[in-house]
Amino acid sequence: MRKLTIILTLFFLSDVAYGQAISTRYIEAKDGKGAELREALKVKTKKYNSKEGDPRIYTFAVRASQMGSMSSFVRLSYASRLGELSMGGSNQPGMMDYWMKNVNVLIKKTSSNEIFLLRESATHNDANGVDKPFRRVFHYNIKHGEQHNFWRVRDNLPKAIEKAGVDFDINCFNSFAGGSRQHARIVIFGKDMESFEPESSNWSKIRDAYNELYGNNSWNEDWDLGNSSILPGAYGSGWGNSVELLEFLPELSSPIYQ
Repeated sequence: MRKLTIILTLFFLSDVAYGQAISTRYIEAKDGKGAELREALKVKTKKYNSKEGDPRIYTFAVRASQMGSMSSFVRLSYASRLGELSMGGSNQPGMMDYWMKNVNVLIKKTSSNEIFLLRESATHNDANGVDKPFRRVFHYNIKHGEQHNFWRVRDNLPKAIEKAGVDFDINCFNSFAGGSRQHARIVIFGKDMESFEPESSNWSKIRDAYNELYGNNSWNEDWDLGNSSILPGAYGSGWGNSVELLEFLPELSSPIYQ
């Protein structure tokens, strides 16, 4: 039975059920300051994001991406619903002053925040973030009027994963603000790099289960529909259909509350 590590509160937006809101931001260290920035983020998180009730922030090292160098980090703010998402540190006393004096001075550049809402119907996740620290993150910009074609195969995946009986964790998000309204963010979890080997039997088992559930050759037909719904190179500066590799850094992150 699938479950999320962060308990999700469901609400409705545009007739689609979502739970969990995230805000993402890319941070790149000044040249030669990667280790110092890492330590500064660690101290800041422990001071302002570690007690229950503090804004929850999780940090990932960028291992491969068009959006950041190897000295970059992705910081994700999490909340169970949009109204609880921390914006600007939730006015925590002293937080902004601490950030500017101790962290910001080590930053070469940072992206603006982009807020996403989880698409629960396309999500299947039993991972807790520590057991599977790696993330392959796929970014797509969907053609106007093609949302139903893009999400069809992805909304069907959770049932196919269950039927296949494989260990496979995937989160799917739609952009809410700070990016294209058509921006989809698809996250696949991995224990290690071997988890992403092309010859993994997971996909073949999921494909077979999918065809059993939705009809012979439905796997290929639905993926063809999904692929035809994507705008190539349309997100930002040529970032319309790309994939990045991130690694979760628990020591720079809030505790994972069960």
